[in-house]
Amino acid sequence: MPLIKLDKAGKNAYWCLWEITETEDDLRNKVYLSAEGKSEIDRVSHLLKRKERFASRACLQSLAEAMNIPYHGIYKDEHDKPHLAGHKHFISISHSYPYAAAIIHSKLPVGIDIEKTTDKLVRLAYRFLNKEELLDAGADPVKLCVYWTGKEAIYKLNGKKGLIFKRDIVIYPFELAQEDTIRCGFYSEGNLVRLALEYRQINNHIVSFCF
Repeated sequence: MPLIKLDKAGKNAYWCLWEITETEDDLRNKVYLSAEGKSEIDRVSHLLKRKERFASRACLQSLAEAMNIPYHGIYKDEHDKPHLAGHKHFISISHSYPYAAAIIHSKLPVGIDIEKTTDKLVRLAYRFLNKEELLDAGADPVKLCVYWTGKEAIYKLNGKKGLIFKRDIVIYPFELAQEDTIRCGFYSEGNLVRLALEYRQINNHIVSFCF
């Protein structure tokens, strides 16, 4: 079954993980798309990237059903942040083939990200981690992936362009586990907004989300 996980994330949120095994036509037939959503996906030329986008919408559709709210598709604002059409709920989506992920929160802004663990992050770590984070992560690709997906999730939660990963988004040192909740935050107008970040290790991928 392509929907491999749908779980509560606190009192007012659900998150979902989808494994992409279907054909594009199968996914297209599963998912309701608004006119804007259909136009967006049809502009994507790469087959796998189109399937990722369909699967992320399938996640949202499954989450909406679990939360007993009608699903009318999504739209994106001027910052490319997705919103749930017809509702005030907060959403975030992500994909890293062959997986897609999504989260819905009824009260708070959210962010989610999924990425495969890879040695590439060892080479790129200096670009997105501050000195304390670099020292904590070392050359561990799994821990680096937690940092990377965590910062991506925080960036999505903020929902506006301009945050610099290395300077403005902070994840405090942590002991790596199969899953955990760790301290983090981001700077907005000079003030630190404190958050809790949850992460999961799943099949050589890291899923991180925050709200």
